[in-house]
This record gives sequence, structure tokens and C-alpha cells, in this order.
Amino acid sequence: MSFKKLEETSINNIHDRSCIIVVNVNKKESNMIKNIGRLVGIRDFIFLDSKNGDTTIKNILDNEISNDNEKIWTNKVMIFNNITQLKINGFLESLKKMKIARPLSAVVTETTIEWTLNKLVYNLSKERDVLKTGKTLEH
Repeated sequence: MSFKKLEETSINNIHDRSCIIVVNVNKKESNMIKNIGRLVGIRDFIFLDSKNGDTTIKNILDNEISNDNEKIWTNKVMIFNNITQLKINGFLESLKKMKIARPLSAVVTETTIEWTLNKLVYNLSKERDVLKTGKTLEH
């Protein structure tokens, strides 16, 4: 798998729903995220936690969410779907200004739409580790 910075990716319309899937945030953070979203023109959010990890991204976007995952993880994650790069950048910059630690973030692609939330978070976590340590990632 290869990865790129969000600002280097081209965003194709993989699924019609324009939203952000937000994982493992508390009530205060979710309210701040909604407010930031409104400021940049994003209105649809799907709030989940690790118990939804066995659900595919496509099923999440279609509101077919299971909650029987036994793998517990605490990573905070934001997955952008069908949102312009300008709005994504504005949203992430606003998070920084509000002193909210940057979560793992991704854009839904033709590949990741078929992945479970567990798989996507695992890969994002590994990529972050690689970026921090400067090591290479073997798949």
C-alpha cells in the first residue's frame, strides 16, 4: 500500500454521501467537530467507536452499522467522503486552531471503501508510525 499526504490526493466521488466518519471522540469533542464542520460547510457526520470496527466503510456510509466488534482500540480517526480538498484542509486547520490533536485521517478510496473500519484504522496507525520513525512499511 502506498500513502500520500491528504493535500496530494485527488478526491474521486466513490460514494455519493458527503460526510466525515468520526471515530472515538467524546461528547465535547464531537460538539466542537460539528461546529467546525458548519464553519467550513460540512454538515453530515457519522460518530462511531471501536465497537463498530467490523463494519465496512461502504456499510457505514449506507447506515448499515454493526456494533459487535471485540477489538478495542482508542485511536481517534476522521474519514472524509466526497468532500472537496479545500473543505478538508479548512477543517483540519480549524482543528489545529481549536487545539484539538490531529486524529488519524483518510479519504475514502475505491480500495478503502471495501475495508472494515478495523483494517483502515490499523493501516492508518501503521502509516503514522512509519512517518514518525522514518522506517519503511512492508505489506
